Amino acid sequence: MPTAICDRSPAASPLGRDLPHPSLRMDRSAPRPQPRARRASLSLLALPAAAFLCLMVLPAPAQPITSANPLIVRSVPPETQPNRALEAALREALFPVRIDDGQGHGPDPGSAEAEMAKRHQIKAECGRLPAHRYTWNRVDLNGDGRPELVAQVLGPQFCGTGGCPLLIFRESSDGPLQLLTRMNLFKDPLIVTKRRQNGWNDLITRVRVDAGHGYYAELPFDGSTYPTNPSVAPALPLRRAEAGTVYLAWNEKEPRAHLLPCEGVAQAGGR
Repeated sequence: MPTAICDRSPAASPLGRDLPHPSLRMDRSAPRPQPRARRASLSLLALPAAAFLCLMVLPAPAQPITSANPLIVRSVPPETQPNRALEAALREALFPVRIDDGQGHGPDPGSAEAEMAKRHQIKAECGRLPAHRYTWNRVDLNGDGRPELVAQVLGPQFCGTGGCPLLIFRESSDGPLQLLTRMNLFKDPLIVTKRRQNGWNDLITRVRVDAGHGYYAELPFDGSTYPTNPSVAPALPLRRAEAGTVYLAWNEKEPRAHLLPCEGVAQAGGR
C-alpha cells in the first residue's frame, strides 16, 4: 500500500491553514471570501518547493519474488561423449545465415550447393568468436519413447549474469534434429517433473533476480514450445513443491562440457 510521507490533518496541511474552521462564525459585513478553488490554487503558488513534498505519496517497496523449492528425486549427469548431430543443430540455431542475396538470388533451397554454402557461412560466423562448449542430455519429455535432446551452450559470448542458452531438440527418423525451444536465460540445473501439460512434462529452472535473490520458475508446454524466457509469463514462480529429475547440473570436478566445433558432418539418429 502507498505510504504517506506527511500529516494530512487540517492543522498540518498548508492548505488547511488557509481554510476557516467550521466552528468560526462568519461576519456578514466582512468582505466575501474568495472561492475555495481559487484560494487553494493561490496557496499552492505560495508554497515553497519543500512543502510540495508533503503532497507526495511514495509507493511501498517491491516485495521480492518467492517460490517453492523442487523436490529432487534423482540426478542424471550430462553425457560424457559429444554428439555430432546435436553439434550441427546447435551451429544452425546459434549462427543463422542466409544463402541468398536478399532478392531471391542464390542456390536452390535443399540442394547440395545450398547446404555447402550454408555450412561455409556458419563456419565463418562461428570462427569469429572464441571457443564455445556445450553440455547435453537425452530425456523423453512427451512419453513417446523417443528422447528429446536438451543442451546448454557455454561461453562468454552467449552467457551473462541471467544465464546461458538452453536448446531443446526433437529427433527425426530421417533428417536433422528439429529445434523445439530456445531459452536464453537458463540457469542450471534443468528439472523435469512428472506433471504434464498438453502432453509434455513441465520443466523447472532457476531465475536470477540479483546477486542475493532468485527463485524457481515452472515452464509449461503450450502445445508447440516451452517458454523462451523463464522470468516472464507464461513461466511462473513455482507455486508448490514438485518432484523431478535433474539434468544438465554443472559439476566443477567433472564438468563434462564438450567443445562445439565450427564445422562437422551431421549423422542421422542423434549419435
